[in-house]
Amino acid sequence: MSYVVPALENWNWNVKPTEHRHIRAPQTSTIHGFTLLEVMVALAILAIALTALMKSASENAVNTAYLRDKTFASIVAANKASEMFLAKVWPSTGNSNGIVEMANDKWQWNMTIENTEDALVRRMIISVNRAQDPKQTLYTLTSFIGQP
Repeated sequence: MSYVVPALENWNWNVKPTEHRHIRAPQTSTIHGFTLLEVMVALAILAIALTALMKSASENAVNTAYLRDKTFASIVAANKASEMFLAKVWPSTGNSNGIVEMANDKWQWNMTIENTEDALVRRMIISVNRAQDPKQTLYTLTSFIGQP
């Protein structure tokens, strides 16, 4: 009793096995993908770009806080100068300082009154800093006040 495998009944024994249509490997030219190297290069570029973006965002936050403080310091200096103008008194030369509260923060102002070449005009220099950081002057306003 001989048993014949049905697929081998029609086999052409004179042809090499790789020349048969049903034995060939499938064509892979239509299958596309990325190699590991391409994926790693893309991830490296993405990591560098995201790092630069994060650095830029943090610098922006620091600059925004500094500009906010500088703006409030300029308002404190302008308010102090306005007080001096509205008081309508002839200020004596010398230094004075104080602390005011604005925008839920304490601001220290230092004012220097100096003589000028004109005896009827005095120079008023007001510098403002945060009370928590007295070494960093955020804003300096120079103004002149005349004898009333």
